[in-house]
Amino acid sequence: MYVSRAVRSLREDPIEGESVALALTTADDADVEAVAAAAEAAGATVERRLQFDDLAVSVAHEGIADVCAIDGIDAVETTDAIAITTEAATDEDVELDG
Repeated sequence: MYVSRAVRSLREDPIEGESVALALTTADDADVEAVAAAAEAAGATVERRLQFDDLAVSVAHEGIADVCAIDGIDAVETTDAIAITTEAATDEDVELDG
């Protein structure tokens, strides 16, 4: 499973009392409802479903390791990694389709 550098850093050195928003990329054959239930059992709050049956969750830094251990997840990143959704949201000259 891929765990982004930012998530690895927070998992290895959590800040007590702080939380983080994570994007969980589910495996193609994963039961998304089971992954969501496992995330909640690990102390995370499922904030919303993303495209392709992925999930946005929030969790205390101390719970990141438990979230990363959930079966059915291919990748864990901060939601900041998926935040650019419009041309106005970037400092670069890009053209987004849509």
